[in-house]
Amino acid sequence: MKEFETLYRTYASAVFRFAWGLCGDRSQAEDIVSETFVRVMTRAPRIETRTAVAYLLTIARNIYLSGQRRRKREVPLPEDLPAPTHDPAERLHGEDRLAATLHALRDLPEGERAPLLLRVDHELPYEEIAAALGISVGAAKVRVHRARLHLSNALESRGGHHEA
Repeated sequence: MKEFETLYRTYASAVFRFAWGLCGDRSQAEDIVSETFVRVMTRAPRIETRTAVAYLLTIARNIYLSGQRRRKREVPLPEDLPAPTHDPAERLHGEDRLAATLHALRDLPEGERAPLLLRVDHELPYEEIAAALGISVGAAKVRVHRARLHLSNALESRGGHHEA
């Protein structure tokens, strides 16, 4: 580790100047220097001192060129891109409401939760729900109705609005 520290202290400023000269951006140059020394530390065999600077600058250049190739594949966003149609605060409220709904759903007894999920999530008709659960069609309707009532009451007691 002492060798790496010496290598860094000796050549980091040279690698930085080289990287800054290549890209013209201080922040990008700092990233190139960091990535160069990370690669040396994690991948490189022992570096001969007389070739260290050339080796480091070659790594820095390769990192710069890889970044350039990656940027060529990037496409700028159009200036007239429409703004999102929803309010971020509304989205947070929606996420809170979803979390409350999932919590209330987990609190339902399985005998009500399963028929409700089959009806609402999988859109099965009551006849298929009854067959899948081994109950009558009337019992399937009652269980779905009860589950909706319990879910609605649980959400109202938590202060959230519902759309069951």
